[in-house]
Amino acid sequence: MKKCIHIFLFFIVFPTILNAQYNQRNSFKNKRHEINFGLGISNCLTDVGGNGNKANFNIKKTNFTANFSHLFYIKNKIAFRTSLTHAKVSGDDSYSSVASKKNKALNFNTTISELSGILEFTITTLKNKNTYKSKNKRRKNIVNKDRLSFGSYVFVGLGSFYYNPKGINKFLNSEGNNVGDGQEYSLRELHTEGQGFEGGPEEFSGKKYSTYNDFAVCVPIGFGIKKAFHSNGGIKLEASYRFTNTDYLDDVSSNYYDREKLRTEMNQAFGAELAESAYIMSGTSTGEVISNSNFTNTEPGMARGGKKGNDSYIFLTLSVYKTITNKNNKDK
Repeated sequence: MKKCIHIFLFFIVFPTILNAQYNQRNSFKNKRHEINFGLGISNCLTDVGGNGNKANFNIKKTNFTANFSHLFYIKNKIAFRTSLTHAKVSGDDSYSSVASKKNKALNFNTTISELSGILEFTITTLKNKNTYKSKNKRRKNIVNKDRLSFGSYVFVGLGSFYYNPKGINKFLNSEGNNVGDGQEYSLRELHTEGQGFEGGPEEFSGKKYSTYNDFAVCVPIGFGIKKAFHSNGGIKLEASYRFTNTDYLDDVSSNYYDREKLRTEMNQAFGAELAESAYIMSGTSTGEVISNSNFTNTEPGMARGGKKGNDSYIFLTLSVYKTITNKNNKDK
């Protein structure tokens, strides 16, 4: 008799358990789409600013970022995210504690418009536990969602972004005084390191009058945590890092170019106005003469930037998200 009961329970209970597990694993199909909108802060690691290398950045030059994204859950714990981000990043040698960088007085700022495709992997899943701690007027239990539920995830992707570095003329004289007029210039068109000219950076050799592109590739990686306020929405806190394939996010990469030669060649190629701007914004032979030396370390041929490693940028964002329920899902 007991054996019959056990067999009966097995055929009743076991399918129920399997069905519950199946429904849990496939519940994402009812809410495959999710939209996010976030605001946050941005910073960057470039040749400009910091304390001598790209492993340092200036807290004082923290800027803003905003993003919008759409997620589609491919599997229960894997989603594909299409993300559009707008941000500003900047750097300024005047904030550096390194005397040689202050002497260069280089600075830049640029807006970044990025479109990326990202794979998001869930580490811990949001849990919606039902509790029955309150009752309505008819003394029936009311279901309350567990509001202490958190989830976490990591992500990696590939994207492209537009950038256009600008700089302010605030260069120094031989006494270390600011003699710049404070005017802002668009830097890419000025070929400040002699890009595309004889004796300029090697990567532009044989490409007359060429300079770095206005679009570059980025690889976003990062992690985030999410908090659900109800079954269809909540907030996310996310930290991300962008590797890039350019060293010209800040317009600085190689060596100082002979400014007289630059002015002459720019005049022949693009006219007198851009030639004069290039002469000013190259920053060549500016800065205070270093004690016990006849040099400013900004003479032609001296290092203007660091050739090792490309530039990168960082985001920290707080987002709100909302899932979209598939009311007529045939995959249920």
